[in-house]
Amino acid sequence: MGSLRRRALVLAAFALAACDGLVIRLEAGERECFLIDVKAEAAVSGNFELISEVSSKPLTVVVSGEASAGGPLYETVGEPDGTFAFDVGGDGVIDICIANGKKGRNDGLPRTVGFAIRTTVHHAADEEGSLDALLDVSEELNEGLLTLTDHQAYMRRREENHQRTLASTRTRVFYWTIGETVVLVALSLWQIFYIRGFFETKRML
Repeated sequence: MGSLRRRALVLAAFALAACDGLVIRLEAGERECFLIDVKAEAAVSGNFELISEVSSKPLTVVVSGEASAGGPLYETVGEPDGTFAFDVGGDGVIDICIANGKKGRNDGLPRTVGFAIRTTVHHAADEEGSLDALLDVSEELNEGLLTLTDHQAYMRRREENHQRTLASTRTRVFYWTIGETVVLVALSLWQIFYIRGFFETKRML
């Protein structure tokens, strides 16, 4: 817990455009960072969503880059979900870090977070209605569809978590019911034998 793990995603810009959302589990106080190589004049966009049914107060998401002049490109604290988008001036590395509180300052609860980050290339459009302008519009529409797809994937993951919790609860209730039944039957038998023994002893006296 509290350790910083950095994962380098060796993906080209064109590959990131088709990258599906990822899901990670963070223990209390844990932080994970992902490094992505991007090309000049790229448009970076992404989203995140807390899948666990717990408070989002300790959740922190920070996106930074080599050309961000020391400040983050995007940062949010305590939000259950969000989206971000910005342009990249030159070749470099984008760093997205997700933290579940801080070491020694957390609520002790693990959290599952889904996130996605993608890049597209801007097309210099000289006039409205040109091919490059239409490509930009189509890429914006595609990004909206991908964000919706990510959200649906997060919802499916949350539903899977609910189903596992429900199955686990049913199993515990089933075994608890069996245990109660066994105890009640044993107690009833004990009472029967005790009362019968009591009257047999009294009859002998």
